[in-house]
Amino acid sequence: MKVAIVSTGEELLTGETVDTNSSWLAAAVWERGAEVRRMVTSGDDLQGVIWAIEQATEHADLVICTGGLGPTEDDRTAEAISAWTGVERVEDAEALRQIEHRYASMGRVMAESNRKQAFLPAQATIFENKWGTAPAFSVEHAGSIVVCLPGVPYEMRELFHHHVLPLLQIDEPPTLVRVRTFGLGESQIQNMLDGLDMGGAVLGFRAHLPEVQIKLHFPFSVKSAERTLVVERVCQRLSKWVYCVDGGDLAETLVGVLSDAGETVALAESCTAGLVSAWIADVPGASAVLEEGAIVYSNESKTRAVGVDPNLVTTHGAVSEPVSRALAEGIRSRSGATWGIGITGIAGPGGGSDTKPVGTVHIAVAGPNGVFHQHAVIPGNRGQVRRRAAGGALALLLRSRPVGPLDG
Repeated sequence: MKVAIVSTGEELLTGETVDTNSSWLAAAVWERGAEVRRMVTSGDDLQGVIWAIEQATEHADLVICTGGLGPTEDDRTAEAISAWTGVERVEDAEALRQIEHRYASMGRVMAESNRKQAFLPAQATIFENKWGTAPAFSVEHAGSIVVCLPGVPYEMRELFHHHVLPLLQIDEPPTLVRVRTFGLGESQIQNMLDGLDMGGAVLGFRAHLPEVQIKLHFPFSVKSAERTLVVERVCQRLSKWVYCVDGGDLAETLVGVLSDAGETVALAESCTAGLVSAWIADVPGASAVLEEGAIVYSNESKTRAVGVDPNLVTTHGAVSEPVSRALAEGIRSRSGATWGIGITGIAGPGGGSDTKPVGTVHIAVAGPNGVFHQHAVIPGNRGQVRRRAAGGALALLLRSRPVGPLDG
């Protein structure tokens, strides 16, 4: 099946908003074995949206359009579809009911302007939007199916999973396996995998700070047993750099592992300033494992909150192995958690020196089997250093456990 993606909105053309919808949809479609032939972006003007739809349908069986379904004057997707199909718009009773119900469920009364969202091309198929106020819909015309989804990423993704996936007719769907790694770059992984028997899999990469995902795209003809062998070869070759296969990110993996083991974690963060704690807290079920977190940015707070000996800071400096170890041990002791994480570093852009350049980070993990330490000089800007340091802390804890997430 050939697919095209249309994104609408002046904010995409002016650079105010990055078009994450198109990249997400392209990846989701590709993973299921369909071919994306066109990605078209238009502003909010009616003729521009019509042009984008015409361009897309010339090259695709299925067109996924995002944006332009709101209640304001510049939301013109439904109007453009009507003009393209030559079918008038009518007030759809079911769409109106859904909008009114959505507002009522939030304890609010639907504004009259929202009625515009119920005016859709006659004979359109309505998709209920349980995650927002704008109904989605699809039409068939000129040999193509056009699905129109809201531009809000969360709503769009949920509607895609519930209503668009069934439209992707793939006779021999491939299988995608994701091997998630931390600590290596794409070029390093490529070099390490050179010469490895991939069993017919197409190898791809996705660098998503702070990790790199290895995508193994297996044709339909490759049997399950052969896929398993290939994945095992990849994991063995990359060894400790792999933290999960077809699972969640570092925080999701850590929460799952600790929850299954009945273990908890507490954190003392300096340069990351709560970033790791917040990342863990974003994961459903984090309350079972996240004991507490302390932001210990100043030297005084390291002593006051966690009990770091001031002499350690004086002798070795706040960014040092002894201080990171003291942070990990101190927060573990004070919280009673199974594991303690201590992080200290220089995120930049200033504050570095010849012996401790910008990007210097010390991470320590204290647990039942001792204290583990890692030192790195992380490249990148301030945000990248902090994000990679956060990933390093989670990865170090996973590697410090007697049984890792891939060991069963």
